[in-house]
Amino acid sequence: MFSRTSRVVVASVAGLLCTTYFLIPGHASIVGPAGQQPFVLSEPQAAKRVAVIGAGAAGSSAAYYLNQYAKKHDIPINITIYERNNYIGGRTTTVDAYDDPEEPVELGGSIFVEVNRNMVEAAKLFELPIAGYDTGSTDGADQLGVWDGKELVVTISGGGIWQTIKLIWRYGLSPMRTQNLVKKTVGNFLKMYEAPVFPWKSLSTTAYELELLPATTNNGFQFLKSNNINPPFTTELIQASTRVNYASNLGHIHGLETMVAMSTDGAMAITGGNWRIFDKMVQTSKAGLHLETRVTKIERVANKHTWAVNALKSTSDGPDSQSFEDEYDEVIIATPWQFSNITSESIPAPEEIRYINLHVTLFASPYRLSPKYFNSDDDLVPDMILTTIPEGYDPHYRAVGPAKFWSVNILRTLERKLANGVKRREYLYKVFSPQLWTDEQIYEMMGLPKDTKNALSWSHRKLWQAYPAEEPRSAFQEAQLDFGVWYTAGMEAFISCMETMSLSGKNVAANIVEGWVSAHRSEEVKGQHDKSL
Repeated sequence: MFSRTSRVVVASVAGLLCTTYFLIPGHASIVGPAGQQPFVLSEPQAAKRVAVIGAGAAGSSAAYYLNQYAKKHDIPINITIYERNNYIGGRTTTVDAYDDPEEPVELGGSIFVEVNRNMVEAAKLFELPIAGYDTGSTDGADQLGVWDGKELVVTISGGGIWQTIKLIWRYGLSPMRTQNLVKKTVGNFLKMYEAPVFPWKSLSTTAYELELLPATTNNGFQFLKSNNINPPFTTELIQASTRVNYASNLGHIHGLETMVAMSTDGAMAITGGNWRIFDKMVQTSKAGLHLETRVTKIERVANKHTWAVNALKSTSDGPDSQSFEDEYDEVIIATPWQFSNITSESIPAPEEIRYINLHVTLFASPYRLSPKYFNSDDDLVPDMILTTIPEGYDPHYRAVGPAKFWSVNILRTLERKLANGVKRREYLYKVFSPQLWTDEQIYEMMGLPKDTKNALSWSHRKLWQAYPAEEPRSAFQEAQLDFGVWYTAGMEAFISCMETMSLSGKNVAANIVEGWVSAHRSEEVKGQHDKSL
């Protein structure tokens, strides 16, 4: 989901040689063909009670779409959201550079694209300001470079005929073939948004029926090679993209997620933070919200089709916590099970999958990165440095390699207000790395002595379990764990980003309401049959 941290991709190549899109259309109605009227309950009934555990992209979306679908069918509903953090958004959150609220910086999920309709339509509906995601400085440096730990293997300066010729000479038809493969693969995936596939019951079955298994069962190298896409395009630009987006080399990420990593264009973000979309979703859902509240236990209520949810709420004035219990008709677990610390003797535990540790380092400095560090003869290194592994490494190599980090880029330039009232121009950087990126490493990257005064004016670090290790696979965790218990994180091993987690929450919401409608129809038919007797 880094669509979930900085979803920086090789957009320069996409703009020059191939226009690739990760298309996310609008939702399909759960009521069937266009024009069909929703089934409305003919008799009043008690409000359905739903617990949503987690207020990230999936949980916020589940609550929002539950409210929308229930309204269509005139079903009374009471939603309660439990969130262990003190904010809404999950892995989508911001921090303030220099602790200045006027300088928010995305720490988690950074961008979405023009055709991600769940995100875009919500932003427009909630009248949130959308800003283009233009990163970099105004120094005239190259836009992008790919570094293998020894040298910059390729640099891209932007548009223009000579840049296009340069890339065609280096990569031949591989970019065009990638474009066609993306369109074909994503085209199959898009059917998941449309009736009769949506709402789907089984992600594994859906992947098979939509002919996506060749992409999910092969690693990136295998999938690309089988479609005549080969080095150096794969080892340089495509692998650089999978590394910055999913901290994975091509030998350890499946082909579908590889296509997603090469499928961003028209990047944008919400001014002030993408979390604002999910915050508005929660508000619009009319859900009760328990922040700083951890669900500890979920158990079936004896002799009833309901579930007891036990929770522990932190108190602001000390270490003591308050525990409480509520009863629900449906429970949506919208957080990875292995990180939830929920216990249950009633629910079969979802599959535990390995998540990748991603260290995000933000820092501000008046200095640019050192050309000497990157063995470059140019005066300025590119504003964005993606990395790959040097030629000759085993295709199944898993680690970060000699580069030691996944990416570093200048997000934007800042005007820092000094104590004497003078403003100083500084660069705001973001580094993705598998290990903690220290101040000493920052100084080395900028080619500065450790005691350089005021070289590092602000920094912030965060360790995320950012996304699963997207290893090839043919089966995926299903959304329904038990009668009335649902799980959204199975989608992450399929495709992990803000939009698809929103889709997962939406799919669960549609299935729940569809089940309510179906059950009520059956009751009414049975009632009419009994009367006729």
